Amino acid sequence: MTKEAAKDLAEAFIDYLGGLKTTKCWTPARAALRRSLAFDPGAYPPVFPYVEPFIGGEDGWRREVLYLVAGLYALKDGEHQPGRTLALALRELWEKRQSVEGRFLALLDADRDELPFRLRQAAGMVEGGIDFSALTRDLLDWFHPDRYRQAKWAREFYRKREEGGGQ
Repeated sequence: MTKEAAKDLAEAFIDYLGGLKTTKCWTPARAALRRSLAFDPGAYPPVFPYVEPFIGGEDGWRREVLYLVAGLYALKDGEHQPGRTLALALRELWEKRQSVEGRFLALLDADRDELPFRLRQAAGMVEGGIDFSALTRDLLDWFHPDRYRQAKWAREFYRKREEGGGQ
């Protein structure tokens, strides 16, 4: 998948979830999506009505990513904050609690089976929203042999803050 295609897919999916959030079915959808995080991505049937209409024919890792992101979106109650990646949100938390670093490193090293658990744990620790479009794009390429997404997250996490508190 090209970077442009991944960006388009990620933005369309987050727009789709944002639209779902504005409907009366958001409360039961949110509950089911949050509950789905206890299962393998895409393996909890009560969330199929909320995610499958968008996914269509997707299969494999892409499908798992979309289910995982949908669950995390519900976990954060749809608080989409463009520009605030999960790595940056964890960095903010690390500045308050040094114990976050070990969990962050475990997340970067997580295999396909561990990743959903590590992401749920990380997202649950941070306060406020995150950029779910960026998260989706990053996860789509998470298992690239060059591990460039993990390197990007590490740079975001360990980068020193510039003067004035900005990134």
